[in-house]
Amino acid sequence: MAERMLAARLHGPGDLRLEEVPVPEPGPGEVVIRVERALTCGTDAKIFRRGRHPALGPLPSPFGHEVAGEVVAVGEGVTDFRPGMRVVAANSAPCGSCRMCQRGEFSLCPHLTFFFGAFAQYARIPAPIVRVNLYPIPDSLPAAAAALVEPLACALRGVEVAEIRPGETALVLGGGAMGLMLAHLAQLRGARVALADPHPERREAARSIGVDLLLDPRDALAAKLEEAFGERPDVVIEAVGRVEAWEAAAELARPGGRVILFGGCPVGTRASFDTARLHYQELTLRGVFHHHPRFVRAALSLLRAGRVPVDLLISGELPLTRLPEAFERMERRQGFKFAIDPWSDG
Repeated sequence: MAERMLAARLHGPGDLRLEEVPVPEPGPGEVVIRVERALTCGTDAKIFRRGRHPALGPLPSPFGHEVAGEVVAVGEGVTDFRPGMRVVAANSAPCGSCRMCQRGEFSLCPHLTFFFGAFAQYARIPAPIVRVNLYPIPDSLPAAAAALVEPLACALRGVEVAEIRPGETALVLGGGAMGLMLAHLAQLRGARVALADPHPERREAARSIGVDLLLDPRDALAAKLEEAFGERPDVVIEAVGRVEAWEAAAELARPGGRVILFGGCPVGTRASFDTARLHYQELTLRGVFHHHPRFVRAALSLLRAGRVPVDLLISGELPLTRLPEAFERMERRQGFKFAIDPWSDG
């Protein structure tokens, strides 16, 4: 294994630098992987633009969290993994012992261990993640596809919390990568699915995976949904992360409907809801954040079975040296996610 590597490090808002740094060595319980592919995501784009994230740590910081690769070194006490194994890591792990974890509310664990450092040639996986959220992957599964496991796990949890049942109707607000995954998973659960997004290319992407009803949110959504479904949808999933979308989601569900607030709004923002409608029409509003280990395992099973539209979600491949370009393309809506190859001279 080399002694030095290339790694992207975030120094501030829009200040991402490719630097030569020492290859990490594994501590007790840790694993070091040779990164095959890392994926960009909307959270990365926000962190790049804002230069901060509560879990990121002090700047300059390693960057990126969706990754798959090959084990090259293991720390003391690691017995389930060995050099040469291909693996995929989720981006966090709960402690397993606090009150939240004992209740099974793993995403609310106050001691979540997060991983950053996917945009590099080698990455060190923290011991808590090695224990519960690092998984072998077969040679038949491309690394870029495997690296989808973390966002797919979040989407799986979203549709499970929504309790979508066969024959129900669901509306997804937002046609980005997460919105497309949520719509696809709602279809797998047997729902008739509508998706609303103002951008024609995103609606076309949703059409390609068989979404039943495509809508422009600037139109009269409630009337179009009632015309198509006979009533407003049973479930509305907000996947935009804007206050106005949260508020619209609550307005668009049928009486007795479930509203999943999946997209995270900026810290400190406030949303307003019609209290009479929430009360007298018995709406259920539920926030959903992050994933649990069992959803990571379920996501990996779907990916291995080829039941996820990987080629639609990953819009192309770029070398690590062009990582800022990937975020610029995402900002211009010229792609959903990009696979980053840290070894290409590209």
